[in-house]
Amino acid sequence: MKRNLICSLVAILAFLGAVNAQDNQYQKDLFRRKISQYNGMKNAGIGLTVGGAVLVVVGISTFSNAVAEDPDLVTENAAGKATLGLLCTELGCVAFGGGVVLWAVGGSKKSKYIKKLNALSLNLKPNPYQTLSLAYRF
Repeated sequence: MKRNLICSLVAILAFLGAVNAQDNQYQKDLFRRKISQYNGMKNAGIGLTVGGAVLVVVGISTFSNAVAEDPDLVTENAAGKATLGLLCTELGCVAFGGGVVLWAVGGSKKSKYIKKLNALSLNLKPNPYQTLSLAYRF
């Protein structure tokens, strides 16, 4: 009875070790995909931030040039330039704000998953050469 119980316990532990090893590889692949996704998010945030800053500068300069040409904005040309300047400034502010958020979230999540990928792990592997492994990935 004890022998059957011990054999079944060993078999269950070996099966769980094999499942754990497969899950561990699945987690590594998942972490790598997440790192790639959050890196893309961070890069998009950098692009939006820089593009938004450029749009703000262009919009402010266009608006100030329109006001310098015609202070009352009476002519159609000056009013169009002023409107274009305001629209560029508003669009730039929105892009800048969204870019900063994407940049911050993407960078922090990327570093979080890099730490998880490089963490210390303990694996039970049911093969004849190695039954227990302790690995530190760096």
